[in-house]
Amino acid sequence: MSADSSILDAARSSEASGADAMRREFLTFRLGGEHYGIDILMVQEIRELDRVTRVPHVAPYVRGVINLRGAIVPVVDLGLLFGFPEPLPLEKASAIVLNVDRRMVGLVVAGVSDVVALAEHEILDPPDLGERAIGRAISGIGTRREAGGEEGAASLLLLDVQHLMRRVREERE
Repeated sequence: MSADSSILDAARSSEASGADAMRREFLTFRLGGEHYGIDILMVQEIRELDRVTRVPHVAPYVRGVINLRGAIVPVVDLGLLFGFPEPLPLEKASAIVLNVDRRMVGLVVAGVSDVVALAEHEILDPPDLGERAIGRAISGIGTRREAGGEEGAASLLLLDVQHLMRRVREERE
């Protein structure tokens, strides 16, 4: 079992036990030097990208497709979707496979970090960041206190998975 799989398994088992029902769990990952979070309930799996089949005439952020146990899944470079100038090297990246309304997409990220549980009071409304792709994709800012009680040391940009899926679908249709 890989370390990435154990992250998901641990998150699902704590959720199933009903421990701390007032908290939401987010899979955290790195991209462009920042930490992001995505609702763990939307994540089907985390995987390395070994074979990506390129597809011609698609949006620049669609790196291709993978065959995931018989399902063809588009692979989207989240950095390119957000307007970062360079694509992530696939051999060093991870893919977070989301399953939303029976539609799957793999998000290419620099690396998966951990699962974080946040209480509602630790999730702040997103600032108005305008109409850029990343601004509309942020659903909130997760804040956590450090061990000494200091706030603000660790913030997560929490992503709106529904918005990301709509954006990918719009480009594909």
